[in-house]
Amino acid sequence: MPDARLIGSPSSGKKTLRRVDYATERNGLETLTETYTIRTADRATIQPAFLTAHSNFSTSSTTYDRMAVENFSFRAQDGDISELTVTYVGLTSATGLPGALVRILPASGETIIQAEFVSDITESELIAQAVITTRMPSVINGTIMPFNPPFFTNKNNSVTNYGYTYFGTEAARRGQFIVATVVFKIYIVQF
Repeated sequence: MPDARLIGSPSSGKKTLRRVDYATERNGLETLTETYTIRTADRATIQPAFLTAHSNFSTSSTTYDRMAVENFSFRAQDGDISELTVTYVGLTSATGLPGALVRILPASGETIIQAEFVSDITESELIAQAVITTRMPSVINGTIMPFNPPFFTNKNNSVTNYGYTYFGTEAARRGQFIVATVVFKIYIVQF
């Protein structure tokens, strides 16, 4: 009697795309999850490297250069097959960045402005921009920021108001991009 053969099972070294799920985060970053069927014996040779571009690994008819592998997992199935789930993160658009997500946070005696945005600059470039006397930009990724009072010094030079300036920065690398959260506060110097 011949061995049983699974119809639609992948051949050695191949992966068969079964399902694609897509999501967008509030900050505009996109995630794409692809589920493949593979032979369990091929797990070590088929698994993607982290940060591999979607266009270099996916078998989908549409691929994206600006999305990269963030996570992957395997789930064993019956019959020497496994399910490979690959999660990509990035942007499906060929160019541009999504607008910033701006929050205005009232605090005791002051207002804090927080901007969360996707950036394609390096961590070093982001840190270099985060100087306390650097004023809040008027636009971040196409999003117009709240009004920033003009820089001024009083007549006897005893008080200088820089307006909203960088107060703190937090960033996390997600694929090819950085998701940055920047906090701006009114910065006043009294002499």
